[in-house]
Amino acid sequence: MPSETTQIRISPGPVTVFQLDGHKGLNLLSVATLQGLLKLLQSQRDVPDLHVVILSGSQRAFCAGADMNELLQLADIPAYIELGQELTQTIENYPIPVIAAIEGYALGAGFSLALACDFRVISASARLGQLAVHNGLVPPFGNIQRLLQVCGPARGRELILTGRTLTAQNAFNYHLADRLVETNALEGAQQLASELMQAPRHALVWAKEVIQRTLESGHAVGYAHQENALADCLAHPESRRIMQGFLEKKA
Repeated sequence: MPSETTQIRISPGPVTVFQLDGHKGLNLLSVATLQGLLKLLQSQRDVPDLHVVILSGSQRAFCAGADMNELLQLADIPAYIELGQELTQTIENYPIPVIAAIEGYALGAGFSLALACDFRVISASARLGQLAVHNGLVPPFGNIQRLLQVCGPARGRELILTGRTLTAQNAFNYHLADRLVETNALEGAQQLASELMQAPRHALVWAKEVIQRTLESGHAVGYAHQENALADCLAHPESRRIMQGFLEKKA
């Protein structure tokens, strides 16, 4: 039986919210949804006034995983895997911070989507898990590597091989969430976004770039990127205006 495709609702602005809106609030990831989200992210990438992106879902689920009906009928499995990898890598390497606001389930491919984000704000109702092994699969879209990196080899291995689903508190304890709020993860994500907005966009872009290169290639490469970043920021008109304003306040 065909599933209903999860739609993506957009609330544009300096903090743009992409909300997954799917059947029964489960927000399953179909090929069309993966393609749509990738296209939207690519279209917004260089918008000059955009500082932060928030990905959210419903109260029932951020994203409960892939569309299993569709998985069983895939005509081109490698293309599907490549699409999911491209989406999560686009999020991971996005020039500005991306926050996942998680209520309810973030499972399987939905967990992969969340873990590709820079920050995860979860409510007490959140349940996070990589269930792939229970379905005879392995975690998709780079999530093995991200789990090992984010929560360490021991806990990452445990989550991958047991397929365990974590409560919100356990996910926070495992460093899989940056902030734990009682209710309304979207509001918590917007609060974090307002803190990030205190910095000029170019500084956020450069700082995230250096972080990513350091994580991917090690400290030596990171140092080189950091030197370029600092040189660019010191010469940037907005940075100079901010520093001049600081001196004038001190005078």
